[in-house]
Amino acid sequence: MMQLFDMGWLMEWMNAVPTARLAFICSAVLVLATWFGIIFIKPFFRLWLRRQSGVNDLVNYTSAGFSLFYGLLLGLLSVAAFTNASNIESAVDREASRIASLYRTVGSYPEPLRSEVQYLLRDYTQYVMNKDWPAHSQGKIWNGGDLRLQIIQQKLLSLQPVNHTENLLQEQSLKYFGDIDDARQHRLTGVNTAIPGVLWYVVAIGALINILLIWMLDMRFTLHMILGGIISFFLGVMIFLIVVMDRPLQGTVSVTSDAYKVMYGLVMQWDES
Repeated sequence: MMQLFDMGWLMEWMNAVPTARLAFICSAVLVLATWFGIIFIKPFFRLWLRRQSGVNDLVNYTSAGFSLFYGLLLGLLSVAAFTNASNIESAVDREASRIASLYRTVGSYPEPLRSEVQYLLRDYTQYVMNKDWPAHSQGKIWNGGDLRLQIIQQKLLSLQPVNHTENLLQEQSLKYFGDIDDARQHRLTGVNTAIPGVLWYVVAIGALINILLIWMLDMRFTLHMILGGIISFFLGVMIFLIVVMDRPLQGTVSVTSDAYKVMYGLVMQWDES
C-alpha cells in the first residue's frame, strides 16, 4: 500500500531540474491542460449541460466550496515547507556559530591539547562542507561527521583541570559541543524531510478537479482561454513553490553551506599550517 503513495522518483526528478525550467514546466502543464480541455472537451460538456439553466452559477457555487478547501491545503503545505526550510537553516547557522565559539574557547587550553582540538574542529568543518553537503544533496547521510565529533568529545574530556579557570573552560567547551551535536542532528533531519506522497496525490487530484470546473464554465471562447490560463498559471506557480521548498537540503533552491564557509574563513583559516 505504501508503494502506491511513493512519489520519491518524481520529486528526485523535479529536484534535478533547474529552478526556472521547473517553474515553467509546472505552469505550462496546467495551462496547456486547461486550454486542451476548453478546445476539445468543453463541446461535449455543452452537449451534456445544454438543458441545464444557470450552469455558471452552479459551477461557481461548487467551485467556491472546492476552492476554499483546496486553497487551504495549498496554503498549509506552503507554510509547512517554508517552516521546515527555515528550521533547517536555523540549525545550520547555529551549528556554524557554535563551532566558532568552541574553536575560540579551546584557544585557551594548554598545549598540545589546544592545537589538537582546533585541528579536529577544522577537519570537521571541512568534512561538513566538502563531504556532508554533496551527500545531503543526494539524500544521503554519512557517519564521518559523527566519528569526528566523538573524537573531539574525547579530547575535551581528556583535559584534567588544575584550577578553577580550566574547570570553567571545560564546562563551557562541553556546553558548546552539546549545542553543536544538537544542531547537527536537526540538520540531518532535513535530509529526508519531505511532504508525504499521499498529500501530493491529493494536490494532483485537486488540480485536476480545478481544471475540470474551468472546462464546465460557459463563456466566450477567447475569454474562457484567458481566464482559464490565468487561474491555471497561478495554480502551477503555487505547486512549484511547494516543490522547491519541500526538501530543504536538496534541489536547486536549498539551504547552502555558506554559514560554514564564512565562519571557516573568519575564524579558522588563519590557523592552517
